Amino acid sequence: MVKVMMPQRFNDADNRKVRLKYYECNMTKMQHIVAYVVFAIGIGVIFYIYYRALIVSVVGGLILAVFQEKNYSKSVMRKRQKKLRLQFKEFLDVITISVSGGAGRSIENAVEDSLTELRMMFNEDSDIVREIELIVNDYKHAGIPIADGFAELGERSEIDDIVSFATVFKTIGGKTSDFDYIITQTRDIIKDKVEITMEIETSISSAKTEAYMMLVLPLVLIVMMSTMGSDFMSSLFTTLIGRAAATVGVICTFVSYVIATRATEIDV
Repeated sequence: MVKVMMPQRFNDADNRKVRLKYYECNMTKMQHIVAYVVFAIGIGVIFYIYYRALIVSVVGGLILAVFQEKNYSKSVMRKRQKKLRLQFKEFLDVITISVSGGAGRSIENAVEDSLTELRMMFNEDSDIVREIELIVNDYKHAGIPIADGFAELGERSEIDDIVSFATVFKTIGGKTSDFDYIITQTRDIIKDKVEITMEIETSISSAKTEAYMMLVLPLVLIVMMSTMGSDFMSSLFTTLIGRAAATVGVICTFVSYVIATRATEIDV
């Protein structure tokens, strides 16, 4: 990936001026701790259902929660990138209408005016509003071209659609009278790509739900059978063969969870 040199930016003490790297986890320390504790408890409960041994449950939960918390952090990062990508699609709709609506209207004015619409569509603290504000402030107060602002956003977000838009923007800016047409075509391509991704995700959502239900079902059955008042499940918790079977069950549960989770990660 080609790195864009980041020029000196307009300084502001406001937290809204912080330039996030969306390919990194932006969770707070407290959010990491809470996530770790929740996963440790959840995994510990699963171990206890299979082993009925408190020490094994506590140790297993504390150890595996480390890895699960890291996976959760990555999923939070991907969700934030996905959210920004969808918001960027709406931003393209706004500026396309603005540019094509008036003869001789500049893209700089369209980008600045889009903030009004974006604040109505999303909340004031949304990523797209904050990022467009950064780009506009850089342009107005530091004289940094709008194209460079989008290029930097593409680098920080690592979202292909933003990178592609920034490349097109920088290539054709001020060099053609068909600027509005090219922007519209670029918007249409990116919009189609986003919509295809959304359709795929919708089509697999039911399968994802079924996979999670299949993961929970064995746990529910073990709990129900072990609380029926008989010794039907006692061998699972007391004999060597039962422990081995429980270990296989634990491994299958966590492997199935990893497969179900990663199978739904789609790059279009």
